[in-house]
Amino acid sequence: MKIWCCLCFNEEEEDREVMKEGIFGRENQGNLGNIGNEESEDLQLGLSLGRRENVRSFGEIGTDFVDLEEEERDGGVVGGISAGWQFVMGSSWAFDQYGSTSGQASGGGGSGGEVGFEGESSVAAAAGATAAVEREECDHDSHHKRPKVYKREYATELPSDAGYSNSCADGSYNYNRGSSVLYKREIFYHTSTLNDVGCDNPLGSSGGRDDEGDGSGTSKMEDLEVRMDLTDDLLHMVFSFLDHIDLCRGAMVCRQWRSASAHEDFWRCLNFENRNISAEQFEDMCRRYPNATEVNIFGAPAIHLLVMKAVSSLRNLEVLTLGKGQLGDTFFHALADCCMLKNLVINDAILGSGIQEIPIFHDRLHHLQITKCRVLRISVRCPQLETLSLKRSNMAHAVLNCPLLHDLDIGSCHKLSDAAIRSAAISCPLLESLDMSNCSCVSDETLREIALTCINLHILNASYCPNISLESVRLPMLTVLKLHSCEGITSASMAAISHSYMLEVLELDNCSLLTSVSLDLPRLKNIRLVHCRKFGDLNLRSIMLSSITVSNCPALHRINITSNLLQKLVLQKQENLTALALQCQYLREVDLTDCESLTNSICEVFSDGGGCPMLKSLVIDNCEKLTAVGFCSTSLVNLSLVGCRGIKSLELTCPNLEQVHLDGCDHLERALFCPVGLQSLNLGICPKLNVLHIKAPLMLLLELKGCGVLSEASIDCPRLTSLDASFCSQLKDDCLSATTWFMPSD
Repeated sequence: MKIWCCLCFNEEEEDREVMKEGIFGRENQGNLGNIGNEESEDLQLGLSLGRRENVRSFGEIGTDFVDLEEEERDGGVVGGISAGWQFVMGSSWAFDQYGSTSGQASGGGGSGGEVGFEGESSVAAAAGATAAVEREECDHDSHHKRPKVYKREYATELPSDAGYSNSCADGSYNYNRGSSVLYKREIFYHTSTLNDVGCDNPLGSSGGRDDEGDGSGTSKMEDLEVRMDLTDDLLHMVFSFLDHIDLCRGAMVCRQWRSASAHEDFWRCLNFENRNISAEQFEDMCRRYPNATEVNIFGAPAIHLLVMKAVSSLRNLEVLTLGKGQLGDTFFHALADCCMLKNLVINDAILGSGIQEIPIFHDRLHHLQITKCRVLRISVRCPQLETLSLKRSNMAHAVLNCPLLHDLDIGSCHKLSDAAIRSAAISCPLLESLDMSNCSCVSDETLREIALTCINLHILNASYCPNISLESVRLPMLTVLKLHSCEGITSASMAAISHSYMLEVLELDNCSLLTSVSLDLPRLKNIRLVHCRKFGDLNLRSIMLSSITVSNCPALHRINITSNLLQKLVLQKQENLTALALQCQYLREVDLTDCESLTNSICEVFSDGGGCPMLKSLVIDNCEKLTAVGFCSTSLVNLSLVGCRGIKSLELTCPNLEQVHLDGCDHLERALFCPVGLQSLNLGICPKLNVLHIKAPLMLLLELKGCGVLSEASIDCPRLTSLDASFCSQLKDDCLSATTWFMPSD
């Protein structure tokens, strides 16, 4: 461990430091005379910074290691070299040596067997008096229960192979391989330090004398301490924001922090996910925190042994997560003894021996998740169970006896037969959500049985089920229906879906045989049609419709949408789209980029009276079949016609239009902007323009440079400040005169 100490002194503390420097200086001269000057300087630097490099040379002179608390109990005296040795060791219990070294040294110099200081009685007496005053203040402080916080900064290296051993009999501690780590992982700090309350921890003893002891220990820290009111309640609140690793690090600061970090409120959840924890360590944690309510041993070794210890010792266990291993039959039989368990998650595990049925019987279990597990048969009898997930498990048969179950997920259970799926689903009459995606065996007959039994079914995911068509299935309470990659879904299926008058979400991605969708659903909010290669006609009527995703449907040619909530419509790259009808009162943005088949009739849709009275932004880029574009809209603000090379005539009557983009419209011959709200306009990119009429009350900048064939121009821009008509050789003088007449004189 490396410890960096930042000291801040006031005037009195500076005086004491001067005295200590003199004492230490003579001490080093008297006791280290046989060491060269260069080594002596390195040693003194090591005493100041706690560098490990100097420990070896310092230890060669035979300095005895003195435990601080043993010294306090026996009234022993630690000399300057002993204090230096403890400080160089780099642990937190050595910080308080320098605070009272002078006083102790003076007392032990004459009579004790320790290393003393000669000829410094006056200085030592002064330091001793100062220490006595400090002890008195600290004793007074301890009566008022004012915890003290020491300002220290730690830079700790924690090797993974560190070992630790402690002995409470003689009060001594030793470190294996010079490490300060108590276990291989920081999270096991409490299991070692809290075994015996009377056994002091070297990493926590320095702060442990804050408000306990005889006062001599606290006086040694006065040079480093900052007083503040840090009550146990406040510390508890602060620690509530820390995770387990940080709690373990905080426990190494002092006794108060160690005690606070070990509070069972912070260890309700024992999370050992993907940690190499042994059975002994786990058993110790369970014994230390018997009221833990959540355990996660996913990825830990020997999960069967660990979970059996958890089930037998944690009687308040409510949430259990495990996986990546094999669970024997004894665990499932012992599960009923864990009476408080409410949530069980098993992921990526082998259940049992693989040949017999796995029983899961529990009276209080509410949530059960067995995903990606290898098991032949499973039987679940849990009267309080609400959600069950068997996703991606390879079981061939599942028996359910869960009358309160409302959420069932059997997605990607490829080995479940159609009869097994039907039996499992209809045994849960209160079922509200069913995910049977990637169950290729499921049929319309099974869906009919489920619809008759589970009348409250709201959510159905039957994606990747090629054998279903829904033609004879009625699900009136359905709100979410997902049918991705269902080859049996056709236009005839829409008649059955139309009976789901509560439907809000419909997803039909990759339905290759679907040719048309015509739905009148009052609650439909979201519809997806992606990669439906034969889909050609979309007719939607829903006042609640707010999101439409249509993409990569090359055959789509006609769209008719009626909605009161739709605000944005994106229909990019619909190359065959020719007819578009919209009745969307709140539609604000439309993007029809690369819809190459759009004709001039599209202009009526987005003009006043076309069904989009609040349209603000319209993008019709790269629609090359447009030849004559004309918009009359009081709401349009932004118009983009980039790449529409076929446009020859453009008429815009949009008084609020602020931006128009005409890049690539190089065949434009006639342009009328009467009126528009444009402030700037560049028509130099239209070299074939010959007729121009502009009425723009806010126009400031007009660029006509390069319009060489422009012969007729009417420019009514009273605020125009810049006009560039370079190379416009066909413009007549009277046109320019009329233009400049309305321009401001300044």
